[in-house]
Amino acid sequence: MSSIITNSARSPFSKGYQRQRKFQSILSEAAGLFNWQGSRATTLTDIANSMKLTKTCVYYYVKTKEDLIYQCYVSSCDMWLAQAQQAAALEGNGLEKIVAMVQGHFDQYVKALNGVAPHFAMLAEISSLDEAHAADIKNRWQEVFDLCKKMVSQGIEEGVIENLDPAVICTGIFAIPQWFPVWLKRSHATNPEPIIKAVLDILVNGLSQQHHEFSDIEFPEPSNLSLDSFDRGFQNRLKREAFCRVGTTQFNQKGFKGTSLDEIASLLDVTKGAFYYHIKNKEELLYQCFNRTLTVEKNLLTAAGTVEVTGLKKVELSLRYLFNVQFTDQGPLIRYRSLPSLDEEHRKKILKETKTNSGKLGAYIRQGFDDSTLRKIDADVAQHVLSGAVEASANLAEWVANANAPELSASYFHLFINGLSAK
Repeated sequence: MSSIITNSARSPFSKGYQRQRKFQSILSEAAGLFNWQGSRATTLTDIANSMKLTKTCVYYYVKTKEDLIYQCYVSSCDMWLAQAQQAAALEGNGLEKIVAMVQGHFDQYVKALNGVAPHFAMLAEISSLDEAHAADIKNRWQEVFDLCKKMVSQGIEEGVIENLDPAVICTGIFAIPQWFPVWLKRSHATNPEPIIKAVLDILVNGLSQQHHEFSDIEFPEPSNLSLDSFDRGFQNRLKREAFCRVGTTQFNQKGFKGTSLDEIASLLDVTKGAFYYHIKNKEELLYQCFNRTLTVEKNLLTAAGTVEVTGLKKVELSLRYLFNVQFTDQGPLIRYRSLPSLDEEHRKKILKETKTNSGKLGAYIRQGFDDSTLRKIDADVAQHVLSGAVEASANLAEWVANANAPELSASYFHLFINGLSAK
């Protein structure tokens, strides 16, 4: 599949080469801004000002912001494919190749944070692209995913990777580097070695001190709605719940920019007037979707903590409860990649509550350290890796049949609890 970056003359005196370098610089700057503040909040003027260019200069390279988003995504897919191809070409077993691929993504992102490599955009709003561009990006990502599955299958055949569904394993593997832009900061880039060591340790060996056997569990009902259907407060809350559930699905699939409130009203079979009576605008709906997700997460994490079991078991239950709700009538959870689309005030409130929820999971991890059911690794890194795993779990619907099967949560989190390595 051809790259958007052409193989024109490499001489620094070539106009084609100079234009290509400038174009790549614009893509990098745009990608960094998109990852930080979202494509919705980023204008071409912002990009031009950040690079000390005129807006006219930026328009020389891209026609519209939509075109820029697409080209950033193509550049990202090129990078992901190059990392996978480089890892696949190495001498070694399948496990070593996967580790090398994740290491390569980590090194690339640290270099970007240090200003010596370009930024690449998270593929956050593919569905907001026009049909042809969205299909192209999905095809490019399919190529990356298939190459990863090939390396995983090699490792399974060699007996060095646990014999699980390669598509499930790959979804978990990609959850790790795809979450880097969310939590890796410039402060981490000053001393990155301990962080990547901890990340790769979790990837290969998992969190559990010993091999953990997953068993069938009872999933809690996250809804705490009253059953008094004649109560007006209940009716209004029920409507807001419906708005948030459908809104969350739309935001997750189409991003902020591609989501239409009129379409949500149509999907719910309500008039626009009735919809706007409850929801003033799109940003308010997104904010309410985040609030609802945080409440669901809080309830499920609390439910996992009330069980008198080990820290490891509480971590397992937390992860599987959060996974399960994605595929129930109470799901999905809002994707945190939409967070930059909130204004600064709302974003700060959501981050504060997110930190509180993360603290619950962190407490279970530390309990696992104390009762020796979890290996003593960096608890903060473990929290970030697990948060990325939960965030990416909804992607399984694209790659496996029966993504809502209760047992799938065990297969998915096997990677993070027991590690990729066959024991």
